[in-house]
Amino acid sequence: MDRIGVVGTSYRKAHVDELAAAALPADFEHEQLVELARLAGFSELVYLGTCNRVEFYFRGETRIHTNPLLFHLRRSLADLTDGTTQLPEDDRLYVYFGPAAVRHLFRVTSALDSMMVGEAQIAGQAKEAHERAHNIDLLGGILDQTFHEAFHLAKRIRTETELTRRPVSLVTLVERRLHDHLENTSAPVLILGAGEMAAQALRLIRNVDPERHVLVANRTPERARDLVAGDPNAEALFMEATLATPPAVGLVVAATSSDRIMLRRDQVESLRSQLDDEEKMLLIDLAMPPNLDPDSRAVPGVDLHGIEEMRQEAERNRDLRMAEMDRCEKLVDHQIETLRRHLLDRALSPAAQSMRRGFGKVADRAVRHSLGRELAHLDEEDQAAVEQMASDLVKRLVQVPLRGLKGAAWHHSSAVIDGFIKGLEGDLENGGGDRS
Repeated sequence: MDRIGVVGTSYRKAHVDELAAAALPADFEHEQLVELARLAGFSELVYLGTCNRVEFYFRGETRIHTNPLLFHLRRSLADLTDGTTQLPEDDRLYVYFGPAAVRHLFRVTSALDSMMVGEAQIAGQAKEAHERAHNIDLLGGILDQTFHEAFHLAKRIRTETELTRRPVSLVTLVERRLHDHLENTSAPVLILGAGEMAAQALRLIRNVDPERHVLVANRTPERARDLVAGDPNAEALFMEATLATPPAVGLVVAATSSDRIMLRRDQVESLRSQLDDEEKMLLIDLAMPPNLDPDSRAVPGVDLHGIEEMRQEAERNRDLRMAEMDRCEKLVDHQIETLRRHLLDRALSPAAQSMRRGFGKVADRAVRHSLGRELAHLDEEDQAAVEQMASDLVKRLVQVPLRGLKGAAWHHSSAVIDGFIKGLEGDLENGGGDRS
């Protein structure tokens, strides 16, 4: 874990133009990342670029220090992009190593570091970045395993906490209500208004159901026609005629600039009466002041959601999300500890093999020496028993230094393991302490 690092900048540190300058250009070949890794001295590399952050996650074969890291990365990026990519000044970058870098990756992929805490897009973007690196053989070691742990953590936070389940934006709340309603009815939709809010409502409806028949009513028919232009399943209507004789619909979205009620309660009752008894009618009022009669809430089979009500819900959800942060951070801590154990086991594997070979050689020499002298009188079966006992002792004795080595590496650094292996190999080359 000690040799994992990240260099990056985000909306927290840099301006939008600085983020754009730091990003790799659109025509940057994925294979060029291999050359970037070589020039910068990385054995593994993942580039993550979004509208809110630019980050280079890496693993070095040796410990890398900040100043030479930034020098080589800046120069390599300039060489490979003809100066197009420019990292911001050092004070607008963050550089983390070891556990701090892992924690940052975990918080990024779990949307704990996002502008909108809990948003879902970043996990998908991180997976795409990981897949790109994997496809060009820039992964396959410790950084690869670290990313997999990050994705596992993101899934845990998504499924075990409330962080991502509560919409915190008005658009998301409206989209969810539209989605839930349109899945259970085939009735047409009526949009009152043709401004930006109405256009957004139409886009959200099309995201859910591209084929749904949508009626757009506006005081100026030309604006309604402009809004539905190119949409074969949408129809423009004149507002006055529409309100005089409302068409049969199961969903009404009100988004006009009018300061008066457009649909009275009795009109809503009339619309509702045209639907099947078990079918719900949904009213979404995005206007301020309201365009739909608040008393319509009392009509059986009608759900009315106003903009102020949804804003308050979004604010409550935002508070609930933030209340989940402590729980999420504990999950991050737990996942870091899990990763450390996995990586220690991985690092200890060659040490265990080296010790088994080394101890085995020492034991084999000692057994052969004894069987050739003081134990020479033993028959073939007894000699085989001695050899088996020595082999079993080697397996047990290896566990003693392994436990101590694991504890030392856990409390200090995995470099302890490398030093131990080098010392062990040197000792064994000199006879393994056997001076007989």
